[in-house]
Amino acid sequence: MAAGGTAASRVGMAPGVPAIPASDPDARAWHAADLSDEAATLLHDLSAEALAQIDAAVERARANGLTPETVTQEDFRLPAFARAVPSLRAQLDSGRGFFVLRGVDVHRYSEPEVEMIAWALCNYLGQPIRQGIDRDRRFFTVADKGAANTDPTRIGASAQRSRAHSDNACLEPRPPCYLSLFCYRSSVQGGENTLIMARSVYEVFAAERPDLLPLLFETYHFRAPQAHVWPDRGPTVQKPILEVTRGELRIHYARVMVEPGMEMAGTPLSDRQREALDFLDAVLERPELNHRHLLREGEMLVINNLIMLHGRDAFAAGSGGRALKRFWMWRRHWGPGVDPVALDMEEFA
Repeated sequence: MAAGGTAASRVGMAPGVPAIPASDPDARAWHAADLSDEAATLLHDLSAEALAQIDAAVERARANGLTPETVTQEDFRLPAFARAVPSLRAQLDSGRGFFVLRGVDVHRYSEPEVEMIAWALCNYLGQPIRQGIDRDRRFFTVADKGAANTDPTRIGASAQRSRAHSDNACLEPRPPCYLSLFCYRSSVQGGENTLIMARSVYEVFAAERPDLLPLLFETYHFRAPQAHVWPDRGPTVQKPILEVTRGELRIHYARVMVEPGMEMAGTPLSDRQREALDFLDAVLERPELNHRHLLREGEMLVINNLIMLHGRDAFAAGSGGRALKRFWMWRRHWGPGVDPVALDMEEFA
């Protein structure tokens, strides 16, 4: 339990600010120091049996000319990994909210084969969803695009520092439940990933600036990345920064999207909103709230994208450049999952 981990539930809240639901696990209230002795639960090594099954699936893909775009669930069966998935999902849903999967030797495979392996592992955790309309439909390669990146909202396409944010998936009505980053090539220097919990942010606001907390539950316009704008819709999507949904305290944020989004919508940030976001940005910088992990080649970081923010330090690219394969997933096993009937009954009935 983090220091003061349940303080927010005991603080009198301003009108319109929901208390943390009793169903929201205390495990989500961690500070960095709480994780120092938990390597065994935060790192998951693929078993020898699972790695042999990955080898067999890659051989079958080679023999049949499969690609990351054509491989399907039936082509990549990993029963040894399947046995581990329930506990890994529990870690995401009710535990610390993330884990690091290890064991794939990326040097044994081609880049497309690594992409198939990463997709297949993610497919067991949830349903991978698109990250673009006409490209990046299965994954996105996070790498320094240099001058080719002309979208100011896509800091991840540069070697600059990427401040704490959620992946907002502006093409979809629902953001991804899970996010994974598979390290195909690591950086020579820098590039550590940072993680911070919504629950920890909420509790800091409740203890130090309860007057600003209601502003995080207001609705904001987020500027959608250029590749995530539907031709028949406007360039922004609307959502709160904090919300309570299905018994979860959730967070949606990227200052680089919120401030220009509000301007584009003709509703620039008020002085109070700006004060709240400035304080939020300062809280997100607190080292005691951030867990740090430097991804090595063959490691895959998987996080619950609804309940935490992630960021990345600036990095120096090595030979070939740092490259991560990013996947977005919806939960299959939670609430209506991905069943279209259950989703329509919940969202439209």
